[in-house]
Amino acid sequence: MKSKIILSLAFAFAAMGCTQSDRVIQDSSTPGNSAAVSGKASALFIKSDYAKGDVTSLCKDAIEKLRGQMDAIVAIPAGQRTFDNTMLALEDASADFNDVVQPLIFMAYVNTNADIRKEGSACEEQVGVFNVESVTRKDLYLVLKDQEPRNDVEKRLAQLTISSFEKNGLKLSDEKLAQVKALKEKLSTLEVKFAANLIDDQTLLTFTKDELKGLPESFINNLLLSDDGKLIVTTKDPDYMRVTQNAELASTREKMTLAYANRAGTENTKLLQQAIELRQQIAELMGYKNWADYKITDRTAADGTAVRGFLSNLRSKLSQANQADQKILLDFKKELDPTATVINQWDINYLSYQYQKKNFHLDQEVIKEYFPADVVMAGLFDVYSQMLGVTFVQLTDAKVWSPDVKLYEVRNKADGVLISYFYTDLIPRTGKYTHAAAFPLISGRIVNGTYNLPITSIVANFTAPVDGKPSLMTHEEVTTVFHEFGHVMHSILTRAPYASLSGTAVAQDFVEAPSQMLENWTWDADILQSLSGHYLDHSKKLPKDLLDQMVAVRDFNQGYFQTRQLMLGTFDMAIHSGNTGDVSQTYDQLYKDVIGISPIAGGHFAAGFGHMMGGYDAGYYGYLWSQVYAEDMFTKFQEKGLRNPEVGALYRKTILEKGNTVNALDLLKEFLGREPSSDAFYKKLHINQ
Repeated sequence: MKSKIILSLAFAFAAMGCTQSDRVIQDSSTPGNSAAVSGKASALFIKSDYAKGDVTSLCKDAIEKLRGQMDAIVAIPAGQRTFDNTMLALEDASADFNDVVQPLIFMAYVNTNADIRKEGSACEEQVGVFNVESVTRKDLYLVLKDQEPRNDVEKRLAQLTISSFEKNGLKLSDEKLAQVKALKEKLSTLEVKFAANLIDDQTLLTFTKDELKGLPESFINNLLLSDDGKLIVTTKDPDYMRVTQNAELASTREKMTLAYANRAGTENTKLLQQAIELRQQIAELMGYKNWADYKITDRTAADGTAVRGFLSNLRSKLSQANQADQKILLDFKKELDPTATVINQWDINYLSYQYQKKNFHLDQEVIKEYFPADVVMAGLFDVYSQMLGVTFVQLTDAKVWSPDVKLYEVRNKADGVLISYFYTDLIPRTGKYTHAAAFPLISGRIVNGTYNLPITSIVANFTAPVDGKPSLMTHEEVTTVFHEFGHVMHSILTRAPYASLSGTAVAQDFVEAPSQMLENWTWDADILQSLSGHYLDHSKKLPKDLLDQMVAVRDFNQGYFQTRQLMLGTFDMAIHSGNTGDVSQTYDQLYKDVIGISPIAGGHFAAGFGHMMGGYDAGYYGYLWSQVYAEDMFTKFQEKGLRNPEVGALYRKTILEKGNTVNALDLLKEFLGREPSSDAFYKKLHINQ
């Protein structure tokens, strides 16, 4: 998973954040005058050292406070109601609420204490249920819907707020509204349990050293031993990728693939199945044929028909490239095993990785030596600094939830003004969120005439330091961190006046576009060199021959990769378009039909497909849909240079700062100076339209 943007739990369209009034915070006075320098932190930012029961108590108090504030708004006599004391009062109260609960919920994903993680998860469940209660309050809706906005931004806020209420059933009869509310409360509980099951899953495998033949010695030497003397391997992403890319024995790769496809398999499959059925019931009560049509109405795609047409058209165009990629891999497999006749699911990572080593002379173990995490992050900060006109300063004595977590402040380069903060949490540990994601924690917004400083965190699971070596990143991980940091910039460079319109609170099939655009930076030779520095001597940059080989291999296996993305989007649309059949069978059939390879028998991939229960239900198509916008925006930088400060300033002003105060397509037109086009997207995929 490339990213998971945690969206609002107070209103369906809002981005989460945190307020100064309910947290201990004091701005650092350290001036920022360069990218990646260090300063002293004089404050506690996101609290994490909770005593048992604290998260539960704070969460409960926040819910009760917002409920009371909503009651007070409803109680205002009709003749005394204004836009300020109704719509804006609710916006402020909801933002304050988010500013309390989002850091509490965040603890479920990162805290090192299992008890606190459970409390954070329970808070997420309680807030989810309260969210349903809030957006199905007819008394509140009736108070708000007749208020008159006074300017364009207020008009946008009112439109989206009322639309959110109505999308949650406020135009229904009281009987149907009660049904929708009950179903959504059940759905929210299922989604939280699904996420918690994945985080808590501790599936381990054991192998003999012979069974791990092909794995680097540095990897094997750092594995723990089981009671019977075998080597213990986790199903976390770093171990999964290492084993499936390097293990010479097909039986080892098959065992690993099956275990990975069955994380929380039995329980989460049931939860997803129940969620699909609940979603279909909700959609029908709301007057839609299915959940996909219901969910997509407020996005740039407009309806499910447009999405299904897009995916179907792309499938036919990608088919030839996918088949060509698979033929290359099968021919390569025959070189290794003359008896081979088919590619198995557990062969794909291995064949792709080994083919690159042999034919492109690319060895990721060698490449990683040139990408120590600290060097990559310093280079990343430098690129973003030049492009977006900001500086980054690490605050060295800030209290954090794990020793490897770092906190940074962000300042305008031109005047040194402090504008935001972000955390980096990049190393795997027990109980931590298992993929890569950007978590908005504090939303940018105007509070009493001053802009509330946004805070966010990038959470990832890159290789931990071992054998005296620092954390070393593969090129894919470098691309991932550029992607996620794009979400961070979207969250913390916002200047939108209201939390529900700020940062990443944009249409879901646009939210990935800024980050996807920035993935292109990690394929530029100049940028790659600036991000590199051998872990033994940072002055030794990525050798030109190795760099040229990396760039040359960019298109390798892209037909398969994009087809897999297409398959996942098609699966999402299938299970949310009225098909409430067995999710595992649906996935297996689509995997075979779309990709053309038989899926591993006994797998339950959907049980670990967090997107389906993490806010991307009927939304996974957005990764491909928004890529159209991403590649189109990238052409602007291609013309002027990837570090060009003028284009960067325009991008910051039009795309990042405005959030959802303006429709995403209008923002694109303003940035591009023309109508958006799909030409760059299809050109990148080598597809004729």
